[in-house]
Amino acid sequence: MTTTTAEPTTAVRRRVPIAVRGAQLLLLVPLGAFQLVATIAFSIIMPLSGKDYIAAAWAPVMALACIVTALRLGRGAPRTLRTALVLLAAQTAFGLLKLIAFGETAALVFLAVTAACAGLLALPGARRHFHA
Repeated sequence: MTTTTAEPTTAVRRRVPIAVRGAQLLLLVPLGAFQLVATIAFSIIMPLSGKDYIAAAWAPVMALACIVTALRLGRGAPRTLRTALVLLAAQTAFGLLKLIAFGETAALVFLAVTAACAGLLALPGARRHFHA
């Protein structure tokens, strides 16, 4: 009779860096949920015409993508980082469109949030999280 002791297998979870958590928060709340609610509210309250339809179609799709990406960002997959960076580029283009074509200075706030999110993802701790 042979007795073996099996060692318990435990998955080691890497701790998510605070920079990645900060980027998650920025993608989830202002660039995701807030932008989605604002787009829906403004589309209902204000009449749409001409170039308004571009923003009205672009914003909710981008906001939903930000929400989904934010929820996946902590997993550390390089593909999710690439998706987040593409979304931040889309947010920048959208902010510039709102600023230039619509004259909305509130777009400056979203451009600053976008820059902050990109800066957090560029920090060494965040980069290691996605390449470990």
